[in-house]
Amino acid sequence: MAEQPSVRQLKEGDAFQGFLLALEAAYKVSTKGSEYLELKVGDASGDLKAFLWDVRAISGDMEAVRADAFLWVKGTVTSYNGRLQLKLDKTRFAADTEVGDFAAFFPMSTRPVPEMLAELDVWLDSVRDPWIAQLLKGFFREDAELRAAFALAPAAKSMHHAFLGGLLEHSLSVLGMAERACAHYPDLNRDLVLAGALLHDVGKTAELSYQRSVGYTDAGNLLGHIALESEWISSAVGKIAGFPEMLRLQILHIVLSHHGRLEFGSPVLPKTPEALLVHYLDDLDGKLEVMFRAIKDEAGSGSWSPYNRALERMVYRERWPSMTPVQN
Repeated sequence: MAEQPSVRQLKEGDAFQGFLLALEAAYKVSTKGSEYLELKVGDASGDLKAFLWDVRAISGDMEAVRADAFLWVKGTVTSYNGRLQLKLDKTRFAADTEVGDFAAFFPMSTRPVPEMLAELDVWLDSVRDPWIAQLLKGFFREDAELRAAFALAPAAKSMHHAFLGGLLEHSLSVLGMAERACAHYPDLNRDLVLAGALLHDVGKTAELSYQRSVGYTDAGNLLGHIALESEWISSAVGKIAGFPEMLRLQILHIVLSHHGRLEFGSPVLPKTPEALLVHYLDDLDGKLEVMFRAIKDEAGSGSWSPYNRALERMVYRERWPSMTPVQN
């Protein structure tokens, strides 16, 4: 059997037959009163909408055709508003044993996890403040379960770094920028900034579910990652005898304010230089990742990406080439 093309390889007019992961699934009723199935399906390369306009074409149990299930689908690639989608002729639930290599269905960081964890350890060992060092090593080195989750979790459901290993990749990127910023602004407390860079999203390991498609856990929906990690930090600090109260407040402030604005979920605005820096670096790294992804996205028309809701704009794809040294 020929290997099926990836979602990213599909073009308008292509016939497709194979296995895809259902990221979303909903049975709906058309304006004519007929029931249809709307899906978001994907693999490690990307995702797209899919529609089965006659639910009688579902083989087997309709209830099994749901989000987080593997599906066998047969259909044709079409286009709507500049975006590819699948017009399905048939679909059915597919057992895990049929699918084969799961790695083909889950987007992952391009950076190897062991390499990123080794970089994380270098950062942990670079912290000079003994209180901050003890706190961070307790989270990211001594707690094996949290370390494993931190290495695997995405950084978001869809906004940025929404792939396995995305949280660690994002955190390391923020750390790298933070180091440069602290060298440029010597009045910043470098170790406090590093603590904020590592802890600002650690709660996403419990906020998000990512065993199949990325979604929210009950704790994530009820509390959110800022509340979760704030509770974790206070609990961890309480177990370190003599931990300075002002330092606890400074670290918690960075975490609580890192979204930058009240309407974006932060209960307080950044009120220290370290908190302001972590907010902007977090925001910058997330937006740049979305923009680079939009540039690489093959959907859209010519020089412009489709409208991106996260950025609230289209992205211009034409890049001016980097200058290279002149050879004598």
